Amino acid sequence: MATVIKLKVMVAELDNVLASFNRIKVYRSDTGISGSYVEITTAESRPRLSQGVALYLFDDLAGSTTAWYRTSYFHTDTGLESGLSDPRQGEDLEIDSLVMSVQDLKDIYLFGVDMTNDLGEPFPDVMFEWSIRFAIDWLEKQLDIKVRPTAVVDRHDYHRRDYSEWMFLKLRQSPVISVEKVALMWPANTEVMVFPSEWLSLIKDCGHLNVVPTSTGISQMLFTAGGTLLPLLAQGRDFIPNAIKVEYTAGFAAGELPFDLREIIGKKASFGPLNVAGDLIAGAGIASQSVSLDGVSQSISTTSSATNAGYGARIIQYEKEIKQQLPTLQRFYKGIRMAAV
Repeated sequence: MATVIKLKVMVAELDNVLASFNRIKVYRSDTGISGSYVEITTAESRPRLSQGVALYLFDDLAGSTTAWYRTSYFHTDTGLESGLSDPRQGEDLEIDSLVMSVQDLKDIYLFGVDMTNDLGEPFPDVMFEWSIRFAIDWLEKQLDIKVRPTAVVDRHDYHRRDYSEWMFLKLRQSPVISVEKVALMWPANTEVMVFPSEWLSLIKDCGHLNVVPTSTGISQMLFTAGGTLLPLLAQGRDFIPNAIKVEYTAGFAAGELPFDLREIIGKKASFGPLNVAGDLIAGAGIASQSVSLDGVSQSISTTSSATNAGYGARIIQYEKEIKQQLPTLQRFYKGIRMAAV
C-alpha cells in the first residue's frame, strides 16, 4: 500500500553546489538498497535550489517504508548532473502523527506560547516533527519497548525439548501487534517448514508465543510438505542455533497508544520548541529591551539569560513530571526481566 514518505535533503557547501546546479533529482528503489534506482521526480517537481536554503523536503506520495532513496544535483539548462548520494530510507510521518500530531503538541503542551520568529513568521513544522520523533525514540529506549508499529525479524535457537512442549518463544520486542511468520530454517538459512498461522498462540502485551498444532495438523508438525521427515528431528539434534525465524510487527497499533505514553512523549517533545521560543521572546539573545521617545520610555524584561531560557519554568515543570512518571511506566510496561533463585 502506498504511503507518503518524506525525504529531507541537506545540502552541504551550498554555495559550491549552486555554482553548478539548480535542482535536486530524487531516485527510488523498490527492490532493496542494492536494487535499481529510478527517478521519481519530474521536471516540475524537482526541488529548486535557493540561496541561503540548505534543507529541502520532498514528499513521495507513492512511497513505502521499505523503499530506498538516492538524490543528485542537476542543472536544467546545461543538463549537468552530479553523482548519486548514498542510499537511505525516508520517513513515514503518518506513523509519527498517529502517536502525536504537530497540532496536538501545539494545542496541549505548547498552549499560550508564541511560536513565531522575530519577523512574526511561524516556526516550520519540521521543528515540531523532529521533536516528536526524538521524543518517541527517547521513550522507546527508556522503556525498551516499541511505540510505533515496527517490522521485526527474530532468530531463536532450536531446543528439542521446547519443540515438544509447544515451542515457547519470548519475542525480543514487545508489545506485539501481529506475527506474520514462524519458520524452521535448515540448512543454510533455507525455510524447511512454515508453521500455519492458526497454530500460533500469542500473548501480545508481553510477546509470548507458542506453536500449538490443531487437531488436523499434527502430522505437519513432524513432516515437511514433501513428506520427508523434518531434518531437525531426523538427525537427533537437541540444539540448533538460530534455527527458528519469527517475522512480526511490534509496537502499538494505530490509535491504540495508551494516554500515559502519549503524555510523556508530548512533554518531552515540547522541550525543543520551548527552548527556541524562549530565546525569541524579546528577540534572539535579548533578556531585556527598552524604548524611549520624547521623554516616554517603556522597558520589557524576560527570564531569558545566558543560562536560562524564557520558558524555563515550564520546562522544569515538565522535567519534574517526567521524572515522576517514568519509573511507574518502566515497571508497568517491562517489569522484572529475569529472576535467579
